[in-house]
Amino acid sequence: MMWLAHDLLWLDRSLLVAGAEKPDLPDWVTSGNGPVVVRRELVSIAELVAVGVRGANKSERCAAYAPLSAVQSSLTPYEITRAQAWLDHQDRFKAPVLQALEIVAQMLNGHNLEWGITGSLGYELATGDKQIHAKSDLDLVIKAPKPLSKSFARELLKELGELPCRLDIQIETMTGAMALLEWAGESSTVLIKTEKGPFLVANPWEGGRQL
Repeated sequence: MMWLAHDLLWLDRSLLVAGAEKPDLPDWVTSGNGPVVVRRELVSIAELVAVGVRGANKSERCAAYAPLSAVQSSLTPYEITRAQAWLDHQDRFKAPVLQALEIVAQMLNGHNLEWGITGSLGYELATGDKQIHAKSDLDLVIKAPKPLSKSFARELLKELGELPCRLDIQIETMTGAMALLEWAGESSTVLIKTEKGPFLVANPWEGGRQL
């Protein structure tokens, strides 16, 4: 099974492995119960996948590696969206991030785009653990195996207009991910994040030169 950045993985966290620069993982990492989040990193050891671990607050974030054999189940951002779990959060709809999601969901669905929820909101919808607050961002990803034109990206941003919270949409291509806002800009190149690091590219659906 090949997992991608932002996928959530459930496993026994005591089996997580620290990186070479950090020989020991904090107790809150190995004793926690929540899932880990796949990171965008090329791992030289085939039996491991790079992950990030979320703690009780923003100061508790830790990079680690998960043994593939330890993964019990997984969930993608797109599966979180398809489940429409935010409809079960009527009691929290005053949260700006959920208000924004209602608006953005209708617009993206109207364009027949495959999109997923990431970040704090995605984690909360997947686990039920309270993560969002009044100043939470709305983090989304759009799957785009085929090219999306710059003019279409600009159209999306124009349709979105003003929202009650900050919005960060990443476009996931076959080679990596870039910010919708940057792709909609005037620059001839765009920064794309890949497992091998960041690249500047003219066409995000092709190769580029590494920074």
